[in-house]
Amino acid sequence: MKKTWMVTGCAGGLGRALAELVLARGDRVLATSRDISRLQELKQRFGDRVELFELDVTSPAACQAAIEKAVTVFGRLDVLVNNTGYARVGPFEQAAANDFNAEIDTNFFGVVNTTRAALPLLRKQRSGYVINISSSAGRIAAAGTVAYCAAKFAVSGFSEALAKEVGAFGVKVISIEPGSLRTNWTSAALATTPHLEPDYEPVLGANVQFGKTIVGREPGDPRKCAAVIFDLSRKDELPHHLILGSDAVKRIEAGDRDRSIDAEKWRVVSESTDFQD
Repeated sequence: MKKTWMVTGCAGGLGRALAELVLARGDRVLATSRDISRLQELKQRFGDRVELFELDVTSPAACQAAIEKAVTVFGRLDVLVNNTGYARVGPFEQAAANDFNAEIDTNFFGVVNTTRAALPLLRKQRSGYVINISSSAGRIAAAGTVAYCAAKFAVSGFSEALAKEVGAFGVKVISIEPGSLRTNWTSAALATTPHLEPDYEPVLGANVQFGKTIVGREPGDPRKCAAVIFDLSRKDELPHHLILGSDAVKRIEAGDRDRSIDAEKWRVVSESTDFQD
């Protein structure tokens, strides 16, 4: 059965790759972006099977309007993909409060807003998929991306908890946790990095330089990720979390080992706070 998708952040990167693949395979898409002029080529190629919608995911009203648009145009919604996101690289102390809050609003509350708008429809249908693009940074944090990691940890936790709430209604929720994809994400994240304060240079300087060296050489192929996501929309069972990319697998495995070591090291302290009844 052909399905109707809503994909946020379709102007480029993974969102664009996914929209193109979904349409090429015959499904229908409400493709959203803050700037839909960058989506006109999709409309020219795929005609009535794609509808464009200018969307700021930080606006609950706009997210509700997007869901209603999908239903008005296509009659239903089967798959919601929350892909919009960005990062700024730099120390938390050097981040302006407004910039920090804006990053959280887009990367986390954008997911909340679209999901809140879509869920009553999916529950009523007793079917549907909410596919949230988190990150390996939603499992293992990195210095220099505090707001991004905070938001992505929230997305991964939100997705797992929600999956346990709505699974009985036939609604499936999954957190996708990719590594570095060969898109403009890395270059954009580094574009606003401030001149590091001297105390932070030893902490972040090498990471910033490494980031610059992998621009255009990131291991993850967004088209292959898009194909995986499409296949998920045909599965009856989904994991709560799915890691994509060998770099993400290695990073998360290393982080999990470190956590296990710490948990065992501090076990006596952890267990010492119970009542001794």
